[in-house]
Amino acid sequence: MMSKRFVGSLCIFFFLSAACYNTYHISRDQLSLLQSAEDGQRRTVRTVDEDDVLVEDATRLAVRSKGGRRYPLTPFNFTLTETQLVASDRDTLVSLGELREDAEVQHLSTWRTVGLISLGVAAATGLILGLVFTSGEKSFAE
Repeated sequence: MMSKRFVGSLCIFFFLSAACYNTYHISRDQLSLLQSAEDGQRRTVRTVDEDDVLVEDATRLAVRSKGGRRYPLTPFNFTLTETQLVASDRDTLVSLGELREDAEVQHLSTWRTVGLISLGVAAATGLILGLVFTSGEKSFAE
């Protein structure tokens, strides 16, 4: 019984690990601004919700195909032409007709990450305490 709870907790933990990022959607025009950066490796772009988002070297960036496949990109290291997207460091060559009109910018969410780690620690503590309090004493003499 306890192993089912542990596996369930583990599944929930891994499912929530995707929630450690805030995802912002930017237009293809804003994505084209991230092909290169002349003034250092950072640039601010505008999301489709009219928010400003800072993109740096370590920022997660991706485009999705119309079928849902995710193509990660390295900021300031890809090329958008009139017909295709080329990301040589990722071995990606995709026709723009196959891609959605927006791209994803993901920033690490400190509070979600802290919450997820706290949840994992609480689940592990609960599992250990549950095992300690529900186990009986056994000896080899019995």
